[in-house]
Amino acid sequence: MKLSDLYGKEVESADKSRRGWVRAVLGNGSLPQFLQCFDEDEREFEIDFKNVIKTGEKIIYDDAEKRRKSAKGMRLGLPAYGTDGAFLGHLTDMVSAKDGTFYYVIGKKKYRPEFVAAGDALIVRAPRTLKQSVVTDEGEIVLKRGSALDGEALKKAEEAGEYFQAQMKTI
Repeated sequence: MKLSDLYGKEVESADKSRRGWVRAVLGNGSLPQFLQCFDEDEREFEIDFKNVIKTGEKIIYDDAEKRRKSAKGMRLGLPAYGTDGAFLGHLTDMVSAKDGTFYYVIGKKKYRPEFVAAGDALIVRAPRTLKQSVVTDEGEIVLKRGSALDGEALKKAEEAGEYFQAQMKTI
């Protein structure tokens, strides 16, 4: 795409919540980095080139600015409690796994984000665990008793055709 084609082009966020037109292209050094745009009320906003999803009749972009404005500062040292009210420790860190998932480190244990509710304190929900092993009709053990029934375990059970059995063995 030619830079001269961008001026005056219509832009629209991927969720269609924001639209406008390109007023200028901003850059650092020799590379363009941002599209400076305005909406129908002539309010200016900027789009990082990294957030452009598609160009054509319109420029479709991911509205990262909207997510950034709603984001809050991450604080360490928050107290953490189990759903039974037991004190588990303080949030000492957050670590990133290779798949990009962040884990909460409370004391010396790591917790997946889907089991943690964050606010002024952290509430940690224990994952559902299997009360019996999930076994196929041929006797092959798919999931062992005591295993956490998380997304990965459910996927493994589904592949073995034992999804329903895995759900029922947590009761």
